[in-house]
Amino acid sequence: RELSKDQLKLLILDEPTAVLTEKEAAALLDSIRGMASRGIAVIFITHRLQEVLNVCDKVVIMRDGKVVKDTPASETSVDEITKCMVGRSVDLSAVREVRDCSDARTIMSIRKLWVDMPGEIVRNVNLDVKEGEILGIGGLAGQGKLGIPNGIMGLYDAEGKVELFGQELNFKDTKSVLSAGVAMVSEDRKGVGLLLDRSIEDNIVFNAMQIKGEYLKKFGPFTQIDSKKIRETAQAYIKNLDIRCFGPTQHSGTLSGGNQQKVCIAKALCMSPKFLFVSEPTRGIDIGAKKLVLETLVRLNRELGMTVVIVSSELQELKSVSDRIAIVSEGKLVDILSPQASDADYGLAMSGIKPSEHTEKGGTEE
Repeated sequence: RELSKDQLKLLILDEPTAVLTEKEAAALLDSIRGMASRGIAVIFITHRLQEVLNVCDKVVIMRDGKVVKDTPASETSVDEITKCMVGRSVDLSAVREVRDCSDARTIMSIRKLWVDMPGEIVRNVNLDVKEGEILGIGGLAGQGKLGIPNGIMGLYDAEGKVELFGQELNFKDTKSVLSAGVAMVSEDRKGVGLLLDRSIEDNIVFNAMQIKGEYLKKFGPFTQIDSKKIRETAQAYIKNLDIRCFGPTQHSGTLSGGNQQKVCIAKALCMSPKFLFVSEPTRGIDIGAKKLVLETLVRLNRELGMTVVIVSSELQELKSVSDRIAIVSEGKLVDILSPQASDADYGLAMSGIKPSEHTEKGGTEE
């Protein structure tokens, strides 16, 4: 639409590749180079730092609303950009112990799950989630991975059978799922995850208040909101998750994407869940916030024993935190791989081919 305008001089692209596959993103980057060669100036805003170096002539780095560096792209690196963005060095590739949870009991059993979610249809998925593990669910955009948590949470029409701790889950009723101890951080933080015109503290306690009746004081037939307890709870989450804000009364809609994501996590944790779904936890947030969010999920798993299922389009992100990674293609579960499996195996699985079957048919492991 924008390129069709006559006399186009300047095009501003804000996170244009956030929901694209790698192939689609590469095509867009080629298109951006073509625009520049025709004399169109392009401002390219993104958190995918390698894309900046691949396509831009100049890099302007901002932190806390101020420009901290302005440099030719050829004279900087991903590491230097990262350090300038967050004010310190950040390493997302740290080696983490991968645990074997195969002997743990099954906390959630999913059988013959079908989900009718536009663009994310799920077809007959069977999957067991072990207690205390971090299970990653990956795959290319639009292949069905997001449909699994959304269907189980009752946000879209679904069929099949889901058991939690051996008890059948009524996943056609969101309130029932939340009451059973399952919480979710949605990939759509603006549309589903948050009430943007309400305060941070209202968002954090909303589900706990509505579903579990917490943060309410009863006086005979009357009920009053416990404002003091709400404020104390919100301030604790703001401190623990490093939510950058003016205070708990600030509207969630005025926060940056990364801080909105932290509020979504606080809202889920406020339910004291036994089982946590997190969809696209770092989409559209800066690398400093990304590291904090991932570290928070690992800490919840390790220190509190919370079972966490992370759904993400970022394979390296899943490899950095998961104990196992399930790959979904065309709505079906193709394979479950170790985080230490080769990129070739992951590539095959994402294209719908189980790596072991490919090898048996004469393919090579390389």
